Amino acid sequence: MPNWFIIPRKKRSVGWRIGRKELGVVVAPTGVGKSHWLVAMGAEAMRRGKNVVHYTFELSETAVGKRYDANLVGVNSNSIRENRERITRFYEENDDLGRLVIKEYATRTASVSTLRNHIDKLKLRGFVPSLVIIDYADIMRSSKSYDSIRHELMLIYEELRQLSQDFNLPIWTASQSNRAGSGADVVGLENMSEAYGKAMVADVVITIARKPEEKASGFARIFVAKNRAGRDGLIFPVKIDTSMSTFTALSEQEAEEFAPKQRLKEAWNDFKKEKKDMLS
Repeated sequence: MPNWFIIPRKKRSVGWRIGRKELGVVVAPTGVGKSHWLVAMGAEAMRRGKNVVHYTFELSETAVGKRYDANLVGVNSNSIRENRERITRFYEENDDLGRLVIKEYATRTASVSTLRNHIDKLKLRGFVPSLVIIDYADIMRSSKSYDSIRHELMLIYEELRQLSQDFNLPIWTASQSNRAGSGADVVGLENMSEAYGKAMVADVVITIARKPEEKASGFARIFVAKNRAGRDGLIFPVKIDTSMSTFTALSEQEAEEFAPKQRLKEAWNDFKKEKKDMLS
């Protein structure tokens, strides 16, 4: 199965489909939207009738479930209780949706073997996943201990790719970028923290860049850093709505609307710096 960018004309929602036996990694600084991307990928698979198992090592199962409800139904994740009837009606009327299993493990307690055993149990119960989401691999427990954390991370990613091949499944996970990535216009492979070798193992690497001053507007840049089966080096300006875990592709004109605001802020900061230097 090839991978392609999903940009429907009506919603212009952004996503990336990976094929069976492939490992996809989304890389971003903390708080930029890695977990929201993973929910968006899982929700899109469900819309296509695919069963999804979502492993979470930071957020609770309830919190992740609310994000799926918000994305699928189109409601704010903070108003799930007020929209309970609408959400219930949505699932009753859309019985062609894929099924979802959310499983929570404490940070650094689950290894790839833990996930392998859980998937086997799900299959025995009649739940066969079409996509595995892991939030996120960097905080999993390695099956072996090394003096260097980068060797443990490399092993985790190698075992995840082996897991995808053994079960004939696509796997999406996330990785934290290093400190330099937090201020970059585009996060590259060199910004993958601790172990650059993670990029060598992955089939697809998507990065998200969003400076602190851009968070209020939701503006961000998605960069296709690696794509083993297709084009890479592509940059897409997007708007992230964290209330519904959605990523919307921006047109050239819409993206330009953010530029003047950024230039104005930079000019103001330069003015304040010049004024301070004059007074000192």
